[in-house]
Amino acid sequence: MLVEHRHRYITRTLQSEASVSTIELVRALHVSQETIRRDLIHLERKGLLRRVYGGAVAPHRQRSSEPPFAQRTAIYAEAKQVVGALAAQLLDGAQTVFVDVGTTAHAAAKALAPSFRGTVVSHSLLVAVEIADAGTADLLLAPGRLRRGEWSLSGTVAHAFIRDVHFDVALLSCGGVDAAAGPTDFDFDDVQVKRTVARNSERSYILADSSKHGVVGRHTIGDWYDVNGLVTEQPPPEGLAARIHAAGGTILVPGDDQPPAPH
Repeated sequence: MLVEHRHRYITRTLQSEASVSTIELVRALHVSQETIRRDLIHLERKGLLRRVYGGAVAPHRQRSSEPPFAQRTAIYAEAKQVVGALAAQLLDGAQTVFVDVGTTAHAAAKALAPSFRGTVVSHSLLVAVEIADAGTADLLLAPGRLRRGEWSLSGTVAHAFIRDVHFDVALLSCGGVDAAAGPTDFDFDDVQVKRTVARNSERSYILADSSKHGVVGRHTIGDWYDVNGLVTEQPPPEGLAARIHAAGGTILVPGDDQPPAPH
């Protein structure tokens, strides 16, 4: 297929789908991964897309909603596993840890479940299953109203329960991370929980794979001053990294010698 046809196909796909994986493009266009990589680099330089781990996303990054949980689980799954494994390294000993709802937080729960022996607090049913199945940590599951399709418990009851708990470390999911807007998300009730948890935590970290870099969700979780840093699988854009560092935060990516020390 001619290069112009490939570029047109890629840009049209991103206009309709917002994201596309390299593997999907290889299969659809019958070319090598190296060819797709060159195409994505070219289109990124023209401002027509942004490359992320395993593919590309559309350049327009403000969203009013996010895909259903089941669909999000399949998107950037490998990147989320990397983020989850990095987040698990932040935990040490018999701590009380908050693990949020969402696909990336679920990946963190899978990574920490086999060895963590502290207390895990969550309002995610999927996180609860991972921790309970491993049987090594204590579990506190917040009560609340079931969010169908998200496998989480929310509302005033969940918020009240979590408000009375103090955490050593909090692993917070999000819908997007942006230099100006900070960490954001889409569900109002969940955002209220995240804000409370961040205030009640000695250390709190935002978990976000690179597809969320530059994305702005409907509700602001807080400023970068309100959390201790970002856990991600690729270095974030320069402006975002500068904003986090200016707020005194850390950025944990693969290849770091060790996670940030408690403080």
